Amino acid sequence: MEGRAATEEFDRLLDVVLPAVVRDSAASEGGRLYRSVMGRVEMPLLRLALEISAGNQLKAARLLGINRNTLRKRLRLLGLLPASHAGAHGAKTG
Repeated sequence: MEGRAATEEFDRLLDVVLPAVVRDSAASEGGRLYRSVMGRVEMPLLRLALEISAGNQLKAARLLGINRNTLRKRLRLLGLLPASHAGAHGAKTG
Protein backbone atom coordinates (compact mmCIF):
# COMPACT_ATOMS: atom_id res chain seq x y z
CA MET A 1 0.00 0.00 0.00
CA GLU A 2 2.98 2.32 0.39
CA GLY A 3 3.23 2.72 -3.40
CA ARG A 4 -0.41 3.68 -3.67
CA ALA A 5 -0.10 6.22 -0.85
CA ALA A 6 2.93 7.76 -2.57
CA THR A 7 1.03 7.97 -5.86
CA GLU A 8 -1.91 9.63 -4.15
CA GLU A 9 0.41 12.11 -2.42
CA PHE A 10 2.12 12.88 -5.72
CA ASP A 11 -1.26 13.54 -7.35
CA ARG A 12 -2.28 15.76 -4.43
CA LEU A 13 0.95 17.75 -4.67
CA LEU A 14 0.46 18.21 -8.40
CA ASP A 15 -3.08 19.48 -7.81
CA VAL A 16 -1.74 22.02 -5.31
CA VAL A 17 1.54 23.09 -6.90
CA LEU A 18 1.04 22.83 -10.65
CA PRO A 19 -1.65 25.54 -10.97
CA ALA A 20 0.58 28.01 -9.12
CA VAL A 21 3.59 27.13 -11.28
CA VAL A 22 1.54 27.56 -14.45
CA ARG A 23 0.09 30.89 -13.32
CA ASP A 24 3.48 32.22 -12.20
CA SER A 25 5.31 31.00 -15.30
CA ALA A 26 2.71 31.54 -18.02
CA ALA A 27 3.89 35.04 -18.91
CA SER A 28 7.60 34.59 -18.28
CA GLU A 29 8.09 31.33 -20.21
CA GLY A 30 7.11 32.87 -23.57
CA GLY A 31 5.39 29.82 -25.01
CA ARG A 32 7.81 27.35 -23.44
CA LEU A 33 5.74 26.45 -20.38
CA TYR A 34 5.28 22.82 -21.41
CA ARG A 35 9.00 22.35 -22.02
CA SER A 36 9.86 24.09 -18.75
CA VAL A 37 7.50 22.02 -16.60
CA MET A 38 8.37 18.74 -18.32
CA GLY A 39 12.07 19.48 -17.96
CA ARG A 40 11.64 19.94 -14.24
CA VAL A 41 9.97 16.54 -13.97
CA GLU A 42 11.99 14.65 -16.57
CA MET A 43 15.47 15.33 -15.21
CA PRO A 44 14.89 13.95 -11.70
CA LEU A 45 12.87 11.06 -13.18
CA LEU A 46 15.71 10.02 -15.47
CA ARG A 47 18.29 10.43 -12.70
CA LEU A 48 16.23 8.26 -10.36
CA ALA A 49 15.68 5.59 -13.03
CA LEU A 50 19.42 5.44 -13.64
CA GLU A 51 20.10 5.31 -9.91
CA ILE A 52 17.62 2.46 -9.40
CA SER A 53 19.16 0.56 -12.31
CA ALA A 54 22.73 1.21 -11.11
CA GLY A 55 23.56 3.24 -14.21
CA ASN A 56 22.43 0.53 -16.62
CA GLN A 57 20.73 2.46 -19.40
CA LEU A 58 18.91 -0.55 -20.83
CA LYS A 59 17.38 -1.37 -17.44
CA ALA A 60 16.51 2.29 -16.85
CA ALA A 61 14.82 2.49 -20.27
CA ARG A 62 12.81 -0.65 -19.53
CA LEU A 63 11.80 0.75 -16.15
CA LEU A 64 10.61 3.94 -17.85
CA GLY A 65 8.92 2.05 -20.68
CA ILE A 66 10.97 3.75 -23.38
CA ASN A 67 13.57 2.69 -25.92
CA ARG A 68 17.21 2.88 -24.80
CA ASN A 69 18.03 5.17 -27.72
CA THR A 70 15.24 7.51 -26.63
CA LEU A 71 16.65 7.51 -23.10
CA ARG A 72 20.14 8.31 -24.40
CA LYS A 73 18.75 11.14 -26.56
CA ARG A 74 16.90 12.64 -23.59
CA LEU A 75 19.98 12.27 -21.36
CA ARG A 76 22.11 14.11 -23.95
CA LEU A 77 19.52 16.88 -24.40
CA LEU A 78 19.27 17.39 -20.64
CA GLY A 79 23.04 17.38 -20.20
CA LEU A 80 23.02 14.16 -18.18
CA LEU A 81 25.09 12.24 -20.70
CA PRO A 82 28.49 13.68 -21.54
CA ALA A 83 28.93 14.35 -25.27
CA SER A 84 32.05 12.18 -25.26
CA HIS A 85 29.88 9.15 -24.39
CA ALA A 86 27.34 9.79 -27.12
CA GLY A 87 29.09 7.49 -29.57
CA ALA A 88 31.64 5.76 -27.36
CA HIS A 89 31.66 1.99 -27.74
CA GLY A 90 32.94 1.45 -24.21
CA ALA A 91 30.09 3.39 -22.58
CA LYS A 92 27.84 1.53 -20.19
CA THR A 93 24.76 0.89 -22.35
CA GLY A 94 23.07 -2.10 -20.97
